[in-house]
Amino acid sequence: MPTLAIGKIALALKAYGFELRLWKTEAERAWGATLSDGDVVLDCQFEEDNLTLAKLYLLGVARERAGSQSDKAELPGCGTFLNSWKPIGRMKS
Repeated sequence: MPTLAIGKIALALKAYGFELRLWKTEAERAWGATLSDGDVVLDCQFEEDNLTLAKLYLLGVARERAGSQSDKAELPGCGTFLNSWKPIGRMKS
């Protein structure tokens, strides 16, 4: 029997040298996300109250990781990227 793939909306953004993807999970306050730098993909789940806080949380994680990889980098604040997210399709089987 073939598997039915269900489309789900996610958001994507390239910031701090990572591709960030963010989506709402089935749980009430839970979000799923990935941070990818091309070679390594980091999966994470976290709880936030709304989409804006979820975007800022994931940007903060990416900024922190980028800062730890580059000692003296001047990185823009998370608010710089807040409205730059683009919708993408994400398949869930």
